[in-house]
Amino acid sequence: MSLLLARAGLLSQAAVQMPTSDIGSVVVLDTARRPTGYTLSNANQTAINTSGGSNYTRWIPAARPILPTDGRRYWEVLCAPTGAAAFDGFTGLVSAAQREAFNSGNLPILLGSIGWRGNGSLWSSATTLQSQRVTTLPPYGKGDVLMFVFDPAFARIWIGKNGIWHADPVTGAPVFTGNLSPAFYPYIHGRNAGDGGTLRSLPSQFAYPVPQGCRALGYVEPALTVLEAGAYWEISWDSPLSTGDASVWIEQGGASAMTFADTSLFIERGSGPGICAAFWTASALRAAPHCKPSPPCSPPPLSWP
Repeated sequence: MSLLLARAGLLSQAAVQMPTSDIGSVVVLDTARRPTGYTLSNANQTAINTSGGSNYTRWIPAARPILPTDGRRYWEVLCAPTGAAAFDGFTGLVSAAQREAFNSGNLPILLGSIGWRGNGSLWSSATTLQSQRVTTLPPYGKGDVLMFVFDPAFARIWIGKNGIWHADPVTGAPVFTGNLSPAFYPYIHGRNAGDGGTLRSLPSQFAYPVPQGCRALGYVEPALTVLEAGAYWEISWDSPLSTGDASVWIEQGGASAMTFADTSLFIERGSGPGICAAFWTASALRAAPHCKPSPPCSPPPLSWP
């Protein structure tokens, strides 16, 4: 790695552990595909069956897909505390082919969709005929935190509950391998009154750590990722940035939504908002757009998690 990195092109680097900060945005449920039996809350991240009654076979997909090129994605679903001790519905992913059937009454386990049922079984079918594929998963119900890792390139899924993986997504074989789809959508299903859940898509929302080699569901790839640099200069760039370590950081008019884990010295003039640092070893100077770097002005402070 060179001691000096000036941002002026594309830097290629080897794969590393994925960031643990919130790089990306929250994945919400699709308000345009909400059957009337559900009530949405928590900025459209929570769906509860409030008027669908019993044996409600309709469901709500996420608004943002998981694409085959997205790599392994991790997310959680917090089961609604208003629901049953043992859910009868499903939680998982719906395929692109079944996405528009959200209000048809067909359970989200057909045409390549995958559903973990509350009784501990897993269902998936490449056709319109239901098929139970696994019967040894843990059951779940109100208050449980369901954990998912999905590899969209091969339709492989790993499942866990309350911090315990049924199969380790780092070293173990998947729980199930399904049929490929041009897109998959996590979903919430409340089969009976009070059932439902909250879709968690970013590290700050998770109850458990993102497994190694996986990205959070809401992760969006930065325009440039820097693992380590002795010094870093940036002038008037316009895209998000993520870096692991920089000894000296000098920026003028850079992008917003930058994150970095460790910086010894940071000097910034006229950059956008949304800068987050985990650790500072020396000092930080931030100047407003029309102020000289020294002495500094008093713009909004930097934020530390």
